[in-house]
Order: sequence, then structure tokens, then C-alpha cells
Amino acid sequence: MNIELLAFFSLTAFVTSLIPGPSTLLAFTHGVRLGLARALATAVGNASASILQALAASAGLGIVLTKSAILFMVIKYAGAAYLVYLGVAMWRSDAKATLLEDAQAEEAHTAFRLFRSGFLVAASNPKAIVFFTALFPQFLSPTGTNFYQLALMVALVGIIAFSVAMIYAGLGARMGRMNISRRIMGRIHKFTGGLFVFSGIGLAATRG
Repeated sequence: MNIELLAFFSLTAFVTSLIPGPSTLLAFTHGVRLGLARALATAVGNASASILQALAASAGLGIVLTKSAILFMVIKYAGAAYLVYLGVAMWRSDAKATLLEDAQAEEAHTAFRLFRSGFLVAASNPKAIVFFTALFPQFLSPTGTNFYQLALMVALVGIIAFSVAMIYAGLGARMGRMNISRRIMGRIHKFTGGLFVFSGIGLAATRG
């Protein structure tokens, strides 16, 4: 893969990843609640799921998902249910838990739990595998070895997913450092939960 093709792939993946979605929204929320350093685990979870999805696409699972309606629907509805569950949990949580100075709230969010939530949210949409299956062949150079080209693109997907999550977490952390009242923080928390529920319902309602 030449440098021009590599740059164009990176730009395409980066711009696509910047589009707000459940993963970026979760990173932003964790940035607001826990700060940038704590949200690092969320970004790692997000990147890990993206790498696995890209690997699955490289292995041909995307083709299987497009041909197996039952398997695709099972994965899709399981992911949608998790997003709705996460949204309801955010909506029902105490607004005080959104404050950075709440020590109990911080203790409850271990690095593993943040990683797990980032991973599960990113992995909740099987369409990512189908997307990578369609994207990767567009950037394969006939003069190179497919294995190494795919390995490079998978690695770039992980780096980009991590970087975008950290960008959103940084924006959230900056907002979290502002002197925002409990009421406004509570509304932000409920709004975020509502978006997760909407995303879950939207994922379940989409066709194909």
C-alpha cells in the first residue's frame, strides 16, 4: 500500500469515526464524569472492539453476516438491548454521581468496568463489521501482499478509534472542569441516557 492510499484510508476512517455515535458519546460522558485519565480505559475498550471487528471483517465474517439474517439479527438486537439498558441506567442514576468530586462514584468506576463498557458499546453494532468488509477492499493495492495490507489497516483502525474516543473524552473532561451546577450536570446525564436509549431503539428498528 503506497503512502497516498494509506493516507486516504486513514482520513476516511478518521472522518467516519468522528461522526457522533454511542461509542463517542460514552467516551464524552466518562470524560465529563471521571476526567481524561480515567476515560483512557474507555478509549482502550473502544479501540479493542474496533480491532476485533476489523479482524472479523478481514476474516470474512462480514460476508457471513450479510448472508445469515438470523445471526445478524441476533447480534443486532443484543447490541440494541445493551444500549437501551445503559441508557436507562444513566437516566435513573443519581445526578450527584455525575460530579467529579463524588468519591464513591469514582470508586465504582474501575478501569476494568470502564474498559468493559467501552468495549461492549463499540461491539454492539454488527454493521461495523459489514462496513469494514466493504471498506478494506477499496484500499488494497494489487502490487502488495493482502495480509500485510490488511494488518496495517486493522492497526490503523485501532489507533484511530482510540484517538477519536480520547478526543471526545477530552472535550468531556474540559466541560467537567467547568463550574457547572448539579442541576445542569443531572440534565446532561439524563440527556445522554436518552440518546443511548434512542440509539438502541434506532439500531433495532433499522433494516438490514
